Amino acid sequence: MSGFQPYPAAGSVTTLAALAARTVGANGDAAFLGYQHRRYVALLNITASATASGDTLDVYVDVSIDGTTWLNAIHFTQQAGDGAATKRFAVLDSTNPGTSDIAVATDATAGAVRPALFGPYVRARWAMVDYGSNGNTSHTFSVTLLAA
Repeated sequence: MSGFQPYPAAGSVTTLAALAARTVGANGDAAFLGYQHRRYVALLNITASATASGDTLDVYVDVSIDGTTWLNAIHFTQQAGDGAATKRFAVLDSTNPGTSDIAVATDATAGAVRPALFGPYVRARWAMVDYGSNGNTSHTFSVTLLAA
């Protein structure tokens, strides 16, 4: 079959945001991982945050069941503009049932994980605040996802 792309196998790693210096918030590209996975392990790797202490970086991992409506499943701990390099991980597990409904347009609080949210589509998203609007905010980071 021409153009056939198999789903990533269990144990495969998908890059949601390649390691790069970023100066503005954005939505990363959506990755379709298929329906066979039951657990995702997300890794945020921040290698540099060398700006003002009031600058901030918020990194999210969103999931979708249809590739259109996105649900925020992970909101990594907020990084200050002068924060040290860090690696943070979070686990999404489809066997962990939810205990309440969640508004679609609501992001998790910083440092929170909603492990019951799951879907075949996954993306990274990030928001940056430039304290004082001096135009120098910059964070270098990547987001990868292990599908199991």
